[in-house]
Amino acid sequence: MFFLYREMRIPVVLLFYVLFNSLALIPLRSCGQEWMVPVGKSILLSGNFGELRATHFHSGIDIRTGGVEGLPVVCVKDGYLVRVSVSPVGYGQAMYIEHADGTTSVYGHLQRFVPVVAEIVRSIQYEKEHFQVDEDFREYRLFFKQGDTIAYSGNTGSSGGPHLHFEIRNTASERAINPLSFYSIRDRKAPSVKSIYLYAVSGGGCADLLKRVGVKVQGGGRYGAGTVGVPAGKVGVGVFVTDYMEDSWNKLGVYRMTLVADSDTLFELSMDSCSFEQACLINEVKDFDAYKKKETVYRCFGNYQHRFLGIRNRNGGYIEVEKDSLVKVNVVLEDKNMNRSEVSLLLKGVEARREAEAGIVKYDKDELLELPGCRVELPAGSLFSSVRKRLRVEKDTLTGRDIFVLSEREVPLFHKAHLFLLGDFGVQDLIYEVASDGRKYVVETVHTDAGLKAEINYLSRYTVVKDEQAPEITFLGKFQERALRFRIKDKLSGIKTYRGEVNGKWCLFSYDPRVDLLQCSLEEPVFQKGRINEVRIEAVDRAGNKNELIVKVKK
Repeated sequence: MFFLYREMRIPVVLLFYVLFNSLALIPLRSCGQEWMVPVGKSILLSGNFGELRATHFHSGIDIRTGGVEGLPVVCVKDGYLVRVSVSPVGYGQAMYIEHADGTTSVYGHLQRFVPVVAEIVRSIQYEKEHFQVDEDFREYRLFFKQGDTIAYSGNTGSSGGPHLHFEIRNTASERAINPLSFYSIRDRKAPSVKSIYLYAVSGGGCADLLKRVGVKVQGGGRYGAGTVGVPAGKVGVGVFVTDYMEDSWNKLGVYRMTLVADSDTLFELSMDSCSFEQACLINEVKDFDAYKKKETVYRCFGNYQHRFLGIRNRNGGYIEVEKDSLVKVNVVLEDKNMNRSEVSLLLKGVEARREAEAGIVKYDKDELLELPGCRVELPAGSLFSSVRKRLRVEKDTLTGRDIFVLSEREVPLFHKAHLFLLGDFGVQDLIYEVASDGRKYVVETVHTDAGLKAEINYLSRYTVVKDEQAPEITFLGKFQERALRFRIKDKLSGIKTYRGEVNGKWCLFSYDPRVDLLQCSLEEPVFQKGRINEVRIEAVDRAGNKNELIVKVKK
């Protein structure tokens, strides 16, 4: 059934399109079809499948569009449109098309949809009075043949520049599949090894960086790191590696990695598929501190790596090195085109360091961290590995309030911990994480009778800030006589909600938090032509502070 939504009139051609496809279902033949390139004539990557990202493994490929928007995006196989989402973050404007072979193709960061889809999306936005939507489209029975234009490429959501994010998923399991298993690309460049990271693993389970070892190019894709002395005991290996494809300057992730100690294969990584539920394992695979310095270091060890779909490791991937022994280590790295690199080194066991095991927060036990006015509950398994307890209280020189230091450096958590700050706080008081450079980032805060609480993703530095400033709203004027633009910005806790009205009725405004931009088309149905229209913008921050701006414009 198709609904006529409030304030909208659905064009006859759209209604006919929907009814036709509901009554005369077109048989799908996608099982025998080859996969069509979704944008352009060939694939040039700016990002590949399984890449290490800040909070997840990249679940698709990013296809370059030459730095421009508005290129036609086509349906890669016959299929039905099953989902459409619009968001100021994430995939931005995105489409999901289901195919008869058991796969679903996903197209993200789109500039706009084709009219038949755009009209339905707008009607839903007006019916819900919300810009952000995530809608099941099965009831509309919208069928696209292979090669049909479904949308136009863009730069919406959490995109760093114009491109198409493209995914292939297993429809039943919703697991992402490496698209390069279905598409070929021109690439003869092997992964480039920058350095080797070595870690000492203490008896208490702390994995501390020992040293970063440079490598020498030996030719033919081979690298050598020589002989390196390490304390006897458990040693972990990380590889700082990047990959490139021809005609593209973008750094890519590796597809396959294998670590062998003497003749023992301890670690294997293969980026063929990934599950969205496993995003939390990203900081078990990458070196978190190195990543903040823009170094992609793959760790070949970890307590929970075996839970990741594409990893097999034995004994946690740890290398046992005895005093005065030599262990030969080889790491083989490949991209999807089987371009191969290999790095070799010898680990020489020296006298083990004596370390006090007291004052360690164990990764495999329930832990309670306490400071005056602060309590942190860490359920067993919250940490990827044990860490040394370094707790203290500092004073914030700007606010005079306590900063609760839970760790000397930011430590990512496998599962969220429970942070409680005790005291008498007001509704505008919120918990903030304090970065090493002093910048503050608001944390979702719950007010209780005892104080404030939050679920935190890091052992870091936390404080409380009172946010009494309302958001700023600035009218930027008309854009090319076709749209109105506003800037909404909040200096502390950030924008939580906004609402735009024209002549007292809700109006569709798109929001881009990357540039604090709010805009609407003057063609929206609530505008009255030839008259003065009253436009009202309201913005609310996370502390509940509210501001509004009213402007009058003539259409």
